[in-house]
Amino acid sequence: MKIFKINKWLYPGIRMKRWFFLFVLSVVVLIVGLTGNIGGMVKNIRIERINIDHVFYKLQRLRAADYILIFLAVGGIILAWRRASFSVLTIIAPNKEKEFLNKAYVNAKLKRGPKIAAIGGGTGMPNVLRGMKAFTNNLSAVVTVADDGGSSGRLRKEYSILPPGDIRNCIVALADEETLLGKLFQYRFSKGKELKGHSFGNLYLTAMSHVTGDFPTAINESSKILAINGRVLPVTLENIQLRARMKNGRVVKGESNIPAAKGEIERVYIVPEKVDPYGPAVEAIKNADAVVIGPGSLYTSIIPNLLVPGIKEALASTKSVKIYICNIMTQPGETDNYTVADHLRAIFKHTGGRMIDYVIANNKQPKDEVLKRYAKEDAYIVPVDPNAISALGVTLVAGRLFSEGDYIRHSPQQLAKMIMKLIIV
Repeated sequence: MKIFKINKWLYPGIRMKRWFFLFVLSVVVLIVGLTGNIGGMVKNIRIERINIDHVFYKLQRLRAADYILIFLAVGGIILAWRRASFSVLTIIAPNKEKEFLNKAYVNAKLKRGPKIAAIGGGTGMPNVLRGMKAFTNNLSAVVTVADDGGSSGRLRKEYSILPPGDIRNCIVALADEETLLGKLFQYRFSKGKELKGHSFGNLYLTAMSHVTGDFPTAINESSKILAINGRVLPVTLENIQLRARMKNGRVVKGESNIPAAKGEIERVYIVPEKVDPYGPAVEAIKNADAVVIGPGSLYTSIIPNLLVPGIKEALASTKSVKIYICNIMTQPGETDNYTVADHLRAIFKHTGGRMIDYVIANNKQPKDEVLKRYAKEDAYIVPVDPNAISALGVTLVAGRLFSEGDYIRHSPQQLAKMIMKLIIV
C-alpha cells in the first residue's frame, strides 16, 4: 500500500515551497501580532502572558503596530492559500485554472437552487430539464415506465427490464455538458438485423442493469459517468402495461398502440393497478419547492405517472407550487381538437382532484409554412381558452414557448425562466 508523502509537494518545479513558507511565516506573524508584544515594545509597556481568561482584555490593549502585523499576516495567509491552490490546479488541469474556479463557483450557486420535481417522459420533459439545470442542481426527474414501443419495447420484452428510452433522454438532458459521451448515449444504430433501431444508451442501461443487479443502480452509475446535475427516478420499478378505454367501448392495450388506434380516449389505466411507487420518486415530490408536470404526450407520457398509487397522493399532500406545461401542438390519436383546458380536465379526471396551480401555455403563432407541414400530420396549435382555465381554478401563464425553426419544440430557456418566476413569486 502506497503512503502519501507531503514532502513530495515541496519538490522543485511544483511551485509550492514559496507559498508553504509564506503560509507558515504568516501564521507566526499573526500569533506575534495577537500577543501584543510588538505594540508593547513600541510603547515600553511590560509584556504579560496571555491566557484564555485575559484574551479579550489583551485584544483591547493591542497597539497600531500589532494591528498592522495582523493585517499583513491575514493577507499573507490568503495569498499563500490562493497561490498554492493555483499551483495545484496548474498541475491537475493546465491552463484551466480560472475555468475551474468559475465552475466551482457556479456549482456552489446551483447547489443552493430550488428543489424541482419534474414528472413526465417522452421528448418533452428533457427540454424542461435542460433549461432548469442552469438554475439549480436539485432536480429530480420522475419518469414513466409504460413505454413499450421501439428500442425500449424490444429490450423490455427480451430482457425483462424497465423501458430505458425515456430515462436515457433525461440522463443526457441533465448531463453537465452534452458532449461526445452524451451524443454516444443518443446514437441510434441504422444497420444490422439485431442492432437496427436500438440506441447505444438503451443497450448500455440494459447491460448495466444486469451487471449491477438492478435498474436503479444502473441509472445511478450511468448518471455518474455523464456527471448529471440531478437525479433520474423511475416512477415505479414494477412492470406495468398501459391500456386505454375508448369512447366507443374498445380497449386498446399497450402504450404504443393507443395513439395508433386513432380514436377518442375515454380513460387510460395501468395493469396491474396496484403497484408500489418508487420511494425516492415519492419523496422527491413531497420535498420539492415546485413540481413541474409535462410537457409530453398527455395520455401516454404524463397521466401514466399519476396512475401509480402514491404519486397523486404525494402531489395532493405537498405544499409546493404545482405547474403543468401544456403541449404547443395537438397530438393525433391522443389530443385531437383539445384546448388547454381540455388537457387540464383530462388530468383532473384521472387524479380525482384539482391539484395544479399554474398552467404554462403557448399563445404565439409559428410560421405558416411550419404549421402547414404539421397540418399534413393532423397536428394543430392547442387553443388557449382563458375563461375555461380560470373556471378550473388554475392560473394561466401564457407566452411564446418555442424557438423559430423547422420544428415546433418547447424552448428550454424560455420554460426555465417562466418556471423560476412562478417559484420566486
